[in-house]
Amino acid sequence: MKSRLSLPNRIIHGITILITLVVLMDFALPGTRYTEDVVSVSRKKEKYYNAGGNWHNTYHVVTATRQFSVSKDVATTAEDKQIDYALSLLFKEVNGYKLATSNKNQIYSFRVVSGLVLPLLVFLAIGISYRFKKDLSLLLFILQVLTVGNLVMLIL
Repeated sequence: MKSRLSLPNRIIHGITILITLVVLMDFALPGTRYTEDVVSVSRKKEKYYNAGGNWHNTYHVVTATRQFSVSKDVATTAEDKQIDYALSLLFKEVNGYKLATSNKNQIYSFRVVSGLVLPLLVFLAIGISYRFKKDLSLLLFILQVLTVGNLVMLIL
């Protein structure tokens, strides 16, 4: 157990924290709101082979300028209506959406994991590593790889 990190490790942790802050701020800031007519709603059956049931449905709303995933509740009632959604400032991801006639704002679950849960886990792991001088190098490496992968996914 090291009491002090080497300079390269501190630089890598600093870069990881910087990326994590950018992703977290992109998710947390309100972004730009748009209201558009729903052109169509698509349902796709995703198949896979495991003990979880082997399939699930995904729903996408298509507007004149954007296509994004929505919950089943919104998909079943969104046809020929207006949808209000918020785009993040940096990565132009849909942070939240709702039908224009509804007050219930929703967030796509993958965006919550990508923009909130993963960054908070990175902060927690690095904080525990520094505060309690625990050797969490494997966990930190895995979280750093996930953070870089998340950043690449958001950019593309």
